[in-house]
Amino acid sequence: MKNTDIYTQSQDCLLEDMDGELLLYDPNSAVTLHLNGSSAIVWDLCDGQRSAQDIIDVVQQTFPDQAAQITQDVASVVDDLCERNVLVLVN
Repeated sequence: MKNTDIYTQSQDCLLEDMDGELLLYDPNSAVTLHLNGSSAIVWDLCDGQRSAQDIIDVVQQTFPDQAAQITQDVASVVDDLCERNVLVLVN
């Protein structure tokens, strides 16, 4: 993941919100993913408009006490969701 990369959610995925946590189902692979609160925030922010750095900035503002770890955490979530083909690189 580069800070200038822009990601969007796969249009094929189905979502179920369960008390702030998301279940994400990809019908292409028949895989269901459980996204915890912070992963769900990253997922929501991957709207095809924001860069990876924009997403990192928003998450750091949301969790300022964890700012030092946020860049690595966002990169990990984005990389994992891309590997599972539920996030798509726009640029």
